[in-house]
Amino acid sequence: MTTMERFARNKALAMLLATIFLLSLLALLSNITPIQSRSLFNGSQDSTDTTATSTQIQHTESDLDVPDEEDLVPVATKPIDAKEWKPKKWGRLSPEIEQAIEYNVRIAGGSGNKKADRILLTAVANQGMADYTMNWIASLKKCGLDDKFLVFAIDEEMVETMKKAGFGKHVVMIPKDWFHKELSKDFEGWLSDGYTPITHSKSLVVERLLYTDVTVWFSDVDIVFTSPSIYDYLLMKLNSRKQTETLFSQETEQKIINSGFYIMRPTNTNKRILDASIYIQDTEQNKKPEVTQQRAINRILDDMNLNYQTSSIVLLDLMLFPHGRAYFDRNIPTKYGMTPMIVHANYRKGDNKMKDLKKFGLWYI
Repeated sequence: MTTMERFARNKALAMLLATIFLLSLLALLSNITPIQSRSLFNGSQDSTDTTATSTQIQHTESDLDVPDEEDLVPVATKPIDAKEWKPKKWGRLSPEIEQAIEYNVRIAGGSGNKKADRILLTAVANQGMADYTMNWIASLKKCGLDDKFLVFAIDEEMVETMKKAGFGKHVVMIPKDWFHKELSKDFEGWLSDGYTPITHSKSLVVERLLYTDVTVWFSDVDIVFTSPSIYDYLLMKLNSRKQTETLFSQETEQKIINSGFYIMRPTNTNKRILDASIYIQDTEQNKKPEVTQQRAINRILDDMNLNYQTSSIVLLDLMLFPHGRAYFDRNIPTKYGMTPMIVHANYRKGDNKMKDLKKFGLWYI
């Protein structure tokens, strides 16, 4: 081989190695650098918010397995044993509430011996969460789901706000005798003194609804619906196995459920879960730190069969139903080319909820 031939071969080899190095470097940088998130709906954002980058410190996906402080609070109260538990015997709801339910309920399925599901998309909110509620409703509209939903208002101010916005048929006042303690009308930050009683009220409302033969589709109002296919998808998940009674979103992968988004059929299993969690919160209400609704429900689930083959409880994919830590801080599911069904703006304190929703094009009002 001549000197010129060796020189040409070595040059080609050097160029090939340099190219491989540059491609590897670009791949590495794309994995550690968050992709800028864009609005999930075209034209839903001001020009100043066309793209958004989280101001939060980026972490690895392994952090999704780390429980939050509310999920680590010890629970001393022993849950009600399933063999000893008996359904409650409540009378009918008020005509106003029953009428609102019938107006907003969705009838799904039902053929042969199978009973149709009466599905009610519902939320619980006070005046302090009015803006988030309106944004929640706006996201329902973008997904074609704003025709049937029902907000249970904690205070009269919230009822009036809903009526003035034209949603009078989609709001009812929670009866005072449903509450176990007085609730705040203000926006309550995560784990503040007024936060836990409000989360408790959500269980009280859902428990009552389960006794009206309603399948409760519950959503916190700091959630944004992002997929027009979500309703059909959830129905598919609910009916894909005969034994499925509950769909829960997740807090940590396959370990802790998130109580801000779920579907519960009106079965005795779900009635007991709610009843037992309410009992835990009532029993430990003066404890510091307090036992939240989510912590109480997870304590009940700790004693239940969660085997994926036989359990009546199904966990929704964290990639499709991400919480705030996954979506805003870890860029999941965007970095994997996936579109979420919802985005939950939790793990944000105070105004940071709204700030991040705006940054990521998820604030529509």
